[in-house]
Amino acid sequence: MTLFKCNGCSRKTEFLWLEQLDTPDGFKAYQCMDCGCVGIKNIAEALSIPDSTISRCNQCGSWQFKDLACHTCNLIGAK
Repeated sequence: MTLFKCNGCSRKTEFLWLEQLDTPDGFKAYQCMDCGCVGIKNIAEALSIPDSTISRCNQCGSWQFKDLACHTCNLIGAK
């Protein structure tokens, strides 16, 4: 299950994707399964992607490879 933060209720929840609506590449129309809010999400805003080699960093929230240290945190720490 891919989780996103809802723009309406601010919950981290699963969405019902509205595939019948035409959206630009990289975006999807959704309906929140908790509050019913309908909107557009950039798919890069996913909080997690199951069965993937990438995840969100617990410190900065950036994407990272699961088996490696976070590149963004390494860059920030290098300054």
